[in-house]
Amino acid sequence: MSAHLTTKQIMILLCFIAFGTIFFTLPRTLAQASGHSGWLSILIGSLMTIPILWLIKQIGSSMQEMSLIGYCLSLFGPIFGRLYALLLLLPLVFFSAVIIRIIAEIIVSLVLPETPLELVIFMLLVLRYYLALGGMLSIARWGEIIAPGVVVLLVIMLTLSLENVDMERIEPLFNASMMDVFKGSLGICSVFSEFTVLLLIYPQVKNKGQVFPALLWSMFIVVCLFEVIFLITMGTYGNAFTQRLIFPVIELVKDIAIFEFIEHLESPFLALWLFINVTKGTLMFYACCVGSRDWFGTVDVGKLMIPISVIIFYLSLIPDNIYASIVSFEIAKGATFCLYALVVLTVLWLAGKMKARRAANEHTV
Repeated sequence: MSAHLTTKQIMILLCFIAFGTIFFTLPRTLAQASGHSGWLSILIGSLMTIPILWLIKQIGSSMQEMSLIGYCLSLFGPIFGRLYALLLLLPLVFFSAVIIRIIAEIIVSLVLPETPLELVIFMLLVLRYYLALGGMLSIARWGEIIAPGVVVLLVIMLTLSLENVDMERIEPLFNASMMDVFKGSLGICSVFSEFTVLLLIYPQVKNKGQVFPALLWSMFIVVCLFEVIFLITMGTYGNAFTQRLIFPVIELVKDIAIFEFIEHLESPFLALWLFINVTKGTLMFYACCVGSRDWFGTVDVGKLMIPISVIIFYLSLIPDNIYASIVSFEIAKGATFCLYALVVLTVLWLAGKMKARRAANEHTV
């Protein structure tokens, strides 16, 4: 497998991973958890993520050219190694299903209310399938193509939204207890913990020495966007009203007007968000297929794409309503996934260090 992903491509994909699913709901999630102090939760949550990013770098360096699943097998043996690899692989399958359900819910709720949810999910899976067929390079190049459009639309949205901001709605900046701020920060940390997907495509990274700086820069860019989006939304609607909105950023876009006669610009921004999520979802889907290939010991990733798509389709239909598929998922993921990722990666890193030490001792003897 040739290494061909550049540092720029990795950064774009990482930004899409963190920015994708939480973009439209971030202000509500933070407002419910830590109120006006949500901006502080963003900062603390990003700092809490640094150990996980460091572990990703250390584990990736230890893997060298091995796949993540192969690395687990080399550390823990063929049986326990496969069981431990599932701890890394199964969350990605679940997240891939939840991401596609969230996109489908938004499309059905805001654009196609008469369309069956199952049909929208099927169409999104087809998009993922054909984009993933081209491999990791195809996904990375697609990300490069849409990145300039994403930047332009975000700048337009944030600039035009400033007109509706009232600083009195943002204040007081410190109105939550440290425990509430910490609860809000867990959700942010969980978002950046999804960077662990990088380990499944690590052998395809060209300049592995630049992975850790790329992780940090990607996190910094997304943190800046999160801060601006949160403060603008709070300044527009205030804390109480933001908490009641399922998609606060959609409402923010609806209130934008150009020259007082061009209004309701949510369609291009929904398209923007759809492109980001198709990229993120395809990357998650491809990583699931690569991990499954290595887990089963097969050769062709393409043969696994349809079975995994079927699994994702049925998993995505499990939540029975929009609240369960979006709000409940965000609460559960924010409370658990960052700690889960930290523990799983720490055990893997320690096992790698112990194996390297044993090998060094044997070489010395």
